[in-house]
Amino acid sequence: MDQFEYVMVLVSIIIGLGIAHILLGVGGIIDRISGRGERLELSIAHAFWLGFCFMWMVMFWWWEYRFSSRVSEWTMGLYLFLVVYAVILFLMAVVLVPRSWDGVTSLRNYFLRQRAWFYGLIILMTVVDQIDSYLKGGVEYILEIGALNIAFSISIFLSAFVGIKSENVRFHNFVSVLFFSWQLLIGLQLYDMLAI
Repeated sequence: MDQFEYVMVLVSIIIGLGIAHILLGVGGIIDRISGRGERLELSIAHAFWLGFCFMWMVMFWWWEYRFSSRVSEWTMGLYLFLVVYAVILFLMAVVLVPRSWDGVTSLRNYFLRQRAWFYGLIILMTVVDQIDSYLKGGVEYILEIGALNIAFSISIFLSAFVGIKSENVRFHNFVSVLFFSWQLLIGLQLYDMLAI
């Protein structure tokens, strides 16, 4: 086992727990809309942000492979950085999916109550993601991945600040659909092959 594989074991466990939490949440939602328990009001923003988190975790795992050829000797600092990045993604899933469904009758209202935590984590994640890109190759790497990715980071960062304060459901619906779609576009356009 090389150093990269060793380092990614704990990171993969954290990401796996986040993905499992999301999938269990989706299972809980399906149970509720299938008639088990109280009726559950669905939410566009909640659904698309849940999809966004799921895709970010999957893409994070895909993107981190680039470290395998760019880092010959791993440090505790870089290792802890990747663990923190994975923990932020995990916490986003935890904030979006209730650990207990007792008293949750509206995913729209649930999301609005959780939005400050969620958008705060998006702000933190965006900063950490830019540091991650820098560590993979400096400013050259950031410029290499292109304007679409840079615009995504700036836009989601600024939208998250608005999202913390806004209770406007249309705003949350719009940005969730926008950033989920944009994320898919970036993932499929820039990172469609497992490149080093």
